[in-house]
Amino acid sequence: MISNYPSLPRLRNVLLVLLCLGLLPEAQAWNKGSEQEVRYGRSLIGIGKRLGTSRIKRSNNTYGSHYFVSFSAIPLKKNTGFYKNTMVSLNTVAYGLTQNLSVAGSLDLVSLIRARSGGPVYSGRMQVCGSVSELVHLGASVTYLNTRVPIGVETPEGVDVPPGFATALGMVTIGNKDNQLTVAAGIMHNGQDLGRGPLLNINGGMRVFANVMFITEHWIFSDPDRSFLAHSYGIRIIGNDLAMDLGLAYDKEYTRKITAVGLPFLSATLNF
Repeated sequence: MISNYPSLPRLRNVLLVLLCLGLLPEAQAWNKGSEQEVRYGRSLIGIGKRLGTSRIKRSNNTYGSHYFVSFSAIPLKKNTGFYKNTMVSLNTVAYGLTQNLSVAGSLDLVSLIRARSGGPVYSGRMQVCGSVSELVHLGASVTYLNTRVPIGVETPEGVDVPPGFATALGMVTIGNKDNQLTVAAGIMHNGQDLGRGPLLNINGGMRVFANVMFITEHWIFSDPDRSFLAHSYGIRIIGNDLAMDLGLAYDKEYTRKITAVGLPFLSATLNF
């Protein structure tokens, strides 16, 4: 009886052939499904790439050398600079003469047109600064501004007030172009007398969104009899070559009389 059945090797071969014939359609279907999954995955990747390019592009922040009015100790690069226009009237230009030496000047057009004793409001500045490391920057500056502080305060009759003053400051900036804190301290001189107290300037900047930076400035003119404080705060919208500043300037002597929170201002900065 046993001799009438096929031998075991032959039976095994037949079973393998039948198994292959039976699984061939499923194998083809599986292969086709895999190709579809691959194509589907590639489509998802393509969509992801397109979605990624549609996000807000993070601009290169080339404005770490300055705030609204003040400067940091992060140096301007050689042969580069910027032009800033504030409320149409105030125009400022800064330029890097060398890797560590820069100059800046400003002119107020309204005071140039309007008749005023002492001439138009202008300023000149020279600064030397350099980077000790990626996060520590040191500098020193000399500035002259031909107007009084606080601006807009009435002068008593018969009192001879110098038209302007000069400052000499040493400064340190901790941080980088996106997130930084600057502390400057020094003296001021009005052409007749040396200031009776130190002049302090504290500024900060923080990049809070992809292309939005929060900026604040604080000026403290110390005097034993009557100190003067001025503050500004706002945002900077960063572009590769153009930046927009929107903020408020406040001091209890003058700008608070315009609005309770201070004087609004708008600036545009163009790199060159």
